Amino acid sequence: MKNIKQKKRVLILGLGQFAKGSGISAALYFARLGHSIRVTDQKSEHDLAANVKRLKRFKNVVFVLGRHRLSDIRWADIIVRNPRVRPDSPEMVLASRLGKQVESDISLFLKNCPCPVVGVTGTRGKSTTTGLIGDMLEKSGFRTWIGGNILVSPLTFASKVRAGDKVVLELSSWQLESTGLLGQSPHIAVITNLMRDHLNSYENMEAYAEAKAQIFRHQKPDDFLVLNSSDLFCKKFAPEAPSEVLFFGADKKNDAVLTKDFLVWKDRGSAKKLIRLERKRLKLMGDHNALNVLAAGLTARLAGANWQAIKRSAVSFKGLENRLETIRVWNGITFINDTTATTPDATIAALKALKPKFKKIHLLMGGTDKVLEFDGLAKELKPANVSISVFEGTAYEKVAKALKKRGIPFYKANSLRAAFAQHLKNAVAGDAVILSPGCASFGMFKNEF
Repeated sequence: MKNIKQKKRVLILGLGQFAKGSGISAALYFARLGHSIRVTDQKSEHDLAANVKRLKRFKNVVFVLGRHRLSDIRWADIIVRNPRVRPDSPEMVLASRLGKQVESDISLFLKNCPCPVVGVTGTRGKSTTTGLIGDMLEKSGFRTWIGGNILVSPLTFASKVRAGDKVVLELSSWQLESTGLLGQSPHIAVITNLMRDHLNSYENMEAYAEAKAQIFRHQKPDDFLVLNSSDLFCKKFAPEAPSEVLFFGADKKNDAVLTKDFLVWKDRGSAKKLIRLERKRLKLMGDHNALNVLAAGLTARLAGANWQAIKRSAVSFKGLENRLETIRVWNGITFINDTTATTPDATIAALKALKPKFKKIHLLMGGTDKVLEFDGLAKELKPANVSISVFEGTAYEKVAKALKKRGIPFYKANSLRAAFAQHLKNAVAGDAVILSPGCASFGMFKNEF
C-alpha cells in the first residue's frame, strides 16, 4: 500500500477485541508508519488486554480506554472509525462538523489495493458466499485474499497484495456506510438478500437497505453487480445500478439458476455452455446454502475462476465455523453450532435445513433484542418436532410471547450450560442439538462467537 508520507495525528476510534479486527489492524498499520496514535475504546484495558499488549511496544501510541473523548476528535488529523461507532454518536457528529478526515480499515484498503476487489454483503449468507468465492478463485490458481467482516481486516494483508491477486471482502452495512461516504464501491458487488436486521441501529428497513446499497452506488459502467432475483430490495436496486447487473435465483431467465435438481450457471456470451450440478452432492445443508453456492459460482466466474474449479469447490466446500457447523456426533446425537444466526430468519433457515435430516431438533436460542419480530419463527416451530430453550435477555419476553401465542412449550434458561444440560437429558440417537440464537448474542455472552 502507498504510505502516508507526512506524519499525522491518527485517532483509532474503537480498538475492538478481535485479534485481526478493524481497530487493532488500523492501529498497527499507522503505528508501524510512525504516525502519532491515540487509541480509544469504551471498554476497559482489562477487556482489551490482548490487543493493548500488542500496541504497548510502540512509543507513538497513547491509550484512552473506558471512554471516548470529544477532545480527541478535535486533536486528530485522521479518524479511523470502528464500524460499531454509529454516525449519530457525539464523536462522529463533531467530526462531521469539523470536516475531519474519517476512514475505516476498509476504505484505507480500497484506496490503495492494486487489484480489483469483490465485495459481498447481505443479511444472511454473506460470510459463506465470501468463503466460497475465495475458494473457487484459489482452486482456479489465483493467489487469493479473504477479509472484511469475516473477522480479518484487509489491513492485515494489505502490504502483501499484488496486481495479479484476487481480493474478496465480506462487507457489513456499518462498513459500507464508511465506504459510501467516500464514494467507494468494489469492482464486483454481490448482495445475497436483505431481511429484517439491526433495526435497533437503523430507523427502518429502508435506511438499513440504503446502507447495504453503498456496495454498488459508486460503481462504474464496467463494474458488475450480482443480485438475488427473488429479493424485493434487490429487484428495486437493479435499475438504479450504474454497473452491469446479473441475477441468481429460481427464475429461468437468470444468469445462474436454481432448479429442483440442479444448479445451472450460464456462461457469458454463450447460451450453450452450462454447468449442471446435482444439489444432493453439496456438503452445505439447506436451500439457502444452495443459493449461496449459486451466487458464488456466478461471481467467481466474473472474477476469473474456471468452471472446473467452481464445480470442485461447490461439491467440496464444508462451510465456515459457527454456521450450521457440526461440532460432534456423540451417541448418535449431532451437535451443531449456528451461533452466527442472530436473526429469526437465520434460525428459520437452519430449521428448514435440519428438519428433513433429524428425528427431533433441540434448539437453544434467545439473547438481545434487535427490534425484530419472532412470529414467523414461532410459525416455523409450531408443526416441527422441536424442543426449545430460550435464554434470558432483552429479547426473552418477545420470544416467549410469540411461542406462547402458538401454544409452543419452552424452557427458560439462565445460562448456556443449563440449556445444554436440559436438552442433553432428553436427546436420543438421531436427534440434533443446535445453538441458533435468532437474536444478538450479548448480555450473557461477549459476542456472537
